[in-house]
Amino acid sequence: MEPQARIGLAQLTKMAFEGVDLHPLRSDLLKQSFGSTNSAGALMDLSVIDQLTGHRELGLVWQSKAFETCRVFKAQVNDRTRKRVLVFAAPTHIGGNTPVEFLLQGSDFNSVFYYPNIETSDSDILPDHDVAFCAAPTDAEEAEAFFDTVHRLTRTSGTKTVNLPEQMVRLDRDTLGQMLSGVDGLRVPISVKLTRQQLISALCSEDEANRLGTLNGYPYVVRPVGSHAGEGLEKLEAPEDFASYLLRRDEEEFYVSTFEDYASPADQKYRKYRIVFVDGQAFPCHMAIAEQWDVWYLNANMHLSPEKRFEEAAFMEGFSGDFGLRHRARLDAIVDRVGLDYFGMDCAEDPEGNLIVFEADNALIVHDMDPQTVFPYKVQPMRAIFSAFEQLLADNCRPAAKSPAPQRSKPLLAS
Repeated sequence: MEPQARIGLAQLTKMAFEGVDLHPLRSDLLKQSFGSTNSAGALMDLSVIDQLTGHRELGLVWQSKAFETCRVFKAQVNDRTRKRVLVFAAPTHIGGNTPVEFLLQGSDFNSVFYYPNIETSDSDILPDHDVAFCAAPTDAEEAEAFFDTVHRLTRTSGTKTVNLPEQMVRLDRDTLGQMLSGVDGLRVPISVKLTRQQLISALCSEDEANRLGTLNGYPYVVRPVGSHAGEGLEKLEAPEDFASYLLRRDEEEFYVSTFEDYASPADQKYRKYRIVFVDGQAFPCHMAIAEQWDVWYLNANMHLSPEKRFEEAAFMEGFSGDFGLRHRARLDAIVDRVGLDYFGMDCAEDPEGNLIVFEADNALIVHDMDPQTVFPYKVQPMRAIFSAFEQLLADNCRPAAKSPAPQRSKPLLAS
């Protein structure tokens, strides 16, 4: 099972983020994919480029084509690295798996990505590795089958697979509230998952109260199952809004949730935080501030406001002694309930000071692509996350490859 080389997600994404014209590279990759028997690596890079430029369906076609001949890939990096991590990744879009390539940039690890076929029962011979990591999303439709496959493949490998719990962890929006229930000062919007037909039937038969009764009435927040970053997200004020929404969307499943008003009483602005947990430690990833409730980092336009960036810098630099300290018991409870070595969450504070968890996910994007000239305060916190992730893998390497690490305590919070 020899890995094929590819440029990789992190490098291509950075190139796109910096404004590099990827069309010439795409043309070269197309020629490679049709002119070589070892074209799987080129096809995987084609898949990334097309998805980055808004052509997800075509990108996934290239990915499927690559898997016809190869399912193991390595980034084009220096092979002198001392340790090798085998990453079990799911066949999905570019934001679907844990962003391992971003987390391990400049690290001491050489990453090999394996996309196992969950439809075969054959026992595969795994590439040589010192530690493994399961990067597949826990909320995907085929998550349970994927995790079962990884358990089967690693049962006799002799190495540790990080982020592969014995019992399946489901971080879906409609189950997250049950997982985190009963924690003082912690709130999760109530969510139900309904098919298009169930929603139509409820609206047409006036059975809406029975279907959505647990949500305590309008307004509701609705989004397609599997969507992120505000895709298809809307607030609905009345039944006719539901009908209009369904006419504009073609997805078959939706989450309908309670609307949580988390505007700050001081200025009526909405603040949403991304926290990353690595080996039990909580790290600040970013803080988005906006005038509208449906905020995520890109639509907050943080780069246009020095005042917003000043507040974000204070949040990140003072995390341990402020936000992290105030919510320490709740963050601790979240770590215990979720039970993963690595995951992230998007959250906010309501006017009463409760912590509202909107989403928890092991595949939330974490990167260092923001320009340092505009966001200099992000450099150290992102390095802290990357360093903690590398240490998590190093601590779980098989003994023969494990290098001595300094003895240190592991506090829950990290600034």
